[in-house]
Amino acid sequence: MLQLPSYINRADTVSSLCTAIYPPELLHNAPFSHESFKGRSILAYRNDTVTEFNSTLIAEMPGQMHLFHSTNSVDLNNETTEAELLPAEYLQSIDLPSLPPALLKLKIGAPVLLIRNLSPKQGMCNGTRVRIVELGRNCLKVAILGGTHDGEIRLIPRIQLTSSEEDLPFLLTRKQFPIRLCFAMTVNKSQGQSLQHVGVDLRTGAFAHGQLYVALSRVTSVDGLTVLQSDIESTRTTNIVYPEVLL
Repeated sequence: MLQLPSYINRADTVSSLCTAIYPPELLHNAPFSHESFKGRSILAYRNDTVTEFNSTLIAEMPGQMHLFHSTNSVDLNNETTEAELLPAEYLQSIDLPSLPPALLKLKIGAPVLLIRNLSPKQGMCNGTRVRIVELGRNCLKVAILGGTHDGEIRLIPRIQLTSSEEDLPFLLTRKQFPIRLCFAMTVNKSQGQSLQHVGVDLRTGAFAHGQLYVALSRVTSVDGLTVLQSDIESTRTTNIVYPEVLL
């Protein structure tokens, strides 16, 4: 257990953390302002927690919600012939970190995260944060958030992405935009990011080496850091370190 300094800002509910990182007036101006989501994110250890934050915040943004459904197919082999019988509803329900959601809910101005390398020379890499500018049926117009390509306009097409052999007993191919909402993201996905306003969900403890360090070190100033703990009086959190990794 690690003792957190008393000067770190704290929140005791999901709503108060969301408000600290994304004030209501910021969300209201997001469809019209490129600056709204620059340097801001909520970090969590678990994918289901990230999904919870993203669903809450996209609903609070003004504007029309646009739904984008994926198409899914299964690659069969001799050991998984039964996969041919899998219903479409089941394939739609599969949510893996390496694949985009089967149903993307997007609004103009929403921040999203690329989950594939599209054009590294143009700044479109796995982990790049971008903002939705226009929504098309088969193509999205986005503006890059931060970095050397800040504000530059890019296009994101629908592409086919395939799960790895370790994820499922069969290979799932999903045609979808290679993005995820990123009001919040996992600590692992945040590596390499430099942000001015960071919220860290500490309701569940770290479960891998160095996660707490990565989460707390994404922010450029401690004044922009807010942590969420179920017990607002608590000043301790789990820190996982494997000394053998450092030897």
